[in-house]
Amino acid sequence: MPTSLKQDRITGVVYKHPFVITALLVLVALIATGMQLGSKPAACAIMAVGYVFAAGYGIFLKNKKQLSREALIVLIFAIGFILKLGYVLYSDILSRQNDVAVFEEGTYNFFHSGYILYVRDNFALPNGDIRQMGQFYHPPFHYFVSAVFLKAYELFLPKGTHNYEALQALSLLWSQFAVIMIYKNLKLLGVSNEGSTIAAAIVSAFPTFTILAGSVNNDILSILLFFTAFYFGLKWYKEGAWKNMIISAVATGLAMMTKLSTGLIAFPLGFLFIVKLIKDLKAKKEGGKTLANLAVFGLISVPLGLWFQIRNFILFKVPLTYVLRSDNRYQDISRYTPVQRLFGFYGFPIEDYYIKLGSDGEQDYNIFITEVKTLLFGEENYRDDFTMSMAGYALLIALLILILGALAGFVITIVKAKKSADLRTDLAMVILAVTQIGSIITFSLKYPHICSMNFRYSTPLILCGVLFYTKIADIKLKGENKDLVTKITRAVAVAFMAFAVIFYTILWTYVKGEVVVVDVTW
Repeated sequence: MPTSLKQDRITGVVYKHPFVITALLVLVALIATGMQLGSKPAACAIMAVGYVFAAGYGIFLKNKKQLSREALIVLIFAIGFILKLGYVLYSDILSRQNDVAVFEEGTYNFFHSGYILYVRDNFALPNGDIRQMGQFYHPPFHYFVSAVFLKAYELFLPKGTHNYEALQALSLLWSQFAVIMIYKNLKLLGVSNEGSTIAAAIVSAFPTFTILAGSVNNDILSILLFFTAFYFGLKWYKEGAWKNMIISAVATGLAMMTKLSTGLIAFPLGFLFIVKLIKDLKAKKEGGKTLANLAVFGLISVPLGLWFQIRNFILFKVPLTYVLRSDNRYQDISRYTPVQRLFGFYGFPIEDYYIKLGSDGEQDYNIFITEVKTLLFGEENYRDDFTMSMAGYALLIALLILILGALAGFVITIVKAKKSADLRTDLAMVILAVTQIGSIITFSLKYPHICSMNFRYSTPLILCGVLFYTKIADIKLKGENKDLVTKITRAVAVAFMAFAVIFYTILWTYVKGEVVVVDVTW
């Protein structure tokens, strides 16, 4: 699409100020609904109206010859936001959560809900050995943010009343911010104009971010901070400036203060930082300033990110990398060998692409198959509904094609590395992908439970995968069909977005059938 088209004023403002506009929309939704609707059809109606408006506005702009690439991208992200908002409105705070449990005043259970209420009521850190306190082992930043938000929100409620559903406003905000940050990272990484629309289509309705938009645990905030830290670290690598380095350092520290695993950002960012330092030292230009920047990064990010772990080690001798182990016998897959966990392939028959958590007598154990399943559907299954199964199957096929394209793009990136104008940033993405996959494997083998293989622990791979996929879109053939590869990659991305929108729009109709739990037989 030519970029010379006249820019529409409305989409132009949204494109320049996506965070402000998103925050305002979430605030309006919070005030109007409290992030809950008594009627699921009402949530679906809101989604339908939103989709029609976005599509109609796109047609209107096209007829006026104002549908620029930027306007199209705004409309794509608008559809993704409408999807997330509708999902939150038809999903209560007990649906499709991970280790949240029930919010109950005066009760501090050892799940995420209890942690949030404990901080809200006491405004203090967990008082005791976190190894005996379940989810309280997590660093506290998410819980302090949630607690402050609840305190502020409850000022506007009748005395003595509570609305925990409102916490989903934060999750919705972080989720939409995260997909915007992924897009901004991709643009900074040099994604082409054509690739940018393809990237927008993939990330705007990405199922993981739809699920996390309604999840009130610490995952989505840590993910947002990870992508924010990487973006400003990348900006510092490309442009310099103390501001970029400081923002990256603060975001890195806060990410680790939300979830320690985000510390893996040290590998791709560290590579870029070292490359820049060596380059500046060789050129005898600003080498001292670069070294000072890196020192400041460490002085900010390390204490900010690790103080909670250091505190627990000093007070209670808790290992710095302590992770709570699951005691769910149904999820125990320790009897499978590492070879089976990595290469034991049991396929994707039509009834088998939802996760198997063991309670029905069957378990998922292959790391990569389970990653794919949880990327699309979380830890839920909809096998007992024909419509959901068919929609899920279409979504699965589109994803598998995307993965194949991303793998091909990964190979192309490696092969053409020396000739690439973006050699070092491409290598940083390769390092990010390799370290994330290595972390997935290590974590899943060290903690052999089905829940350890959830894709929510692997979300940085989205940035790598989309970048590598867009490498395919840039391939030009000879002759009349020179844009054939671009058209195919675009069609697959659009299909993936469409199937994701359909699946999570009609999910409100799903009624779970009777669940038959069997005895553990292994």
